[in-house]
Amino acid sequence: MPKETDHISLANKNHDAMMRLGQDLDRFSEWVAVTAFYKALQIIEAMFVNQHGRCCFGHHQRLEKLKKGGYKELYKHFRALWSAASIARYLYDSETRRGYSSFADYLSAEKVKSILLKRRLHAVECNAVGLLSEKGRALLIRLPADF
Repeated sequence: MPKETDHISLANKNHDAMMRLGQDLDRFSEWVAVTAFYKALQIIEAMFVNQHGRCCFGHHQRLEKLKKGGYKELYKHFRALWSAASIARYLYDSETRRGYSSFADYLSAEKVKSILLKRRLHAVECNAVGLLSEKGRALLIRLPADF
């Protein structure tokens, strides 16, 4: 069973990939969205391990645990990241049943940064960090304040 620090390590690797891809955001905006989602996922898994002693197995179980487990604010932001990552991978929104010819038709590169990263991912980091252990908080690489 992965430890909290294992999930933090994966969150940090996703952070690094996201930041590198973000250097050419116009070209890689969909992959920035995907890595932002997976960073958030690993932060939430670390939080679950710290709070409950175990992680989730599968996206739907995780969403339900957030939704029904008293994590309303985390759920709202995580759900938005999950939707964007899903559209980035499949060019299809399963909620609205709308298809896209490119990810940019869903979100511009500018909105990936302003909405997905600065708003949604930042909110996940801020809300979850208080639910991590002291060691988890210390190890987690967060978005820069001036991002």
